[in-house]
Amino acid sequence: MKYYVDFNNKTDRVWTMGIYQTLPESIGLDSVAWQRTTVPHSGSSGVDWEITYSVAIADYKQSGGIGVYKASQTLNSLLGTKWEIVFEDGVQQLKEAGSGTDGYIIIQNNSNELANPGIGMSGEGAVYKRNILAGTSAQFKVTPTYWVGLFDDVKLGEVISSNVTAGPLELKFPNGTNKAILTATMDGSQIKLDLQYQQSLVALLA
Repeated sequence: MKYYVDFNNKTDRVWTMGIYQTLPESIGLDSVAWQRTTVPHSGSSGVDWEITYSVAIADYKQSGGIGVYKASQTLNSLLGTKWEIVFEDGVQQLKEAGSGTDGYIIIQNNSNELANPGIGMSGEGAVYKRNILAGTSAQFKVTPTYWVGLFDDVKLGEVISSNVTAGPLELKFPNGTNKAILTATMDGSQIKLDLQYQQSLVALLA
């Protein structure tokens, strides 16, 4: 099933809507902006994704207090699989290493260097473990909670900290719904966020 989040910006300024994930049962992870769209005042836009999991390895850089992960490799993954990071042909890379534990994705660092492994969805990294030592592993219990908020600006891969300007609100998609509509309005000097859900159907024409 495909999931959709539309953003209606009924304010008088430009906002970037960002979506990120947390894994409440896995500790010490950096959540990053995983989906984003920038909308001018009185405009609308949206994002969509499918629940297909990924593993990733990334470079981490910090500039002006903002940390950003830039994936150097992203591969599709199933839950319950094990991966290893190796150093081959002059670069760190991911290789599948068989089955692991149900509900988890485990990434073992066998590269003899520090590594930044992560998992994601729909081809984009969502959470990372920073600087894991060689010979150790990162275990991701994949039970994601989705969050949406408004940012002055945010890049894909940017670490979520205190940079959420309005929100965040939890995305729950209740009762089989697969579409959320976020509407931002102004109430005096305050911004108000409203989140509604509906079912979105896509029909293929023969």
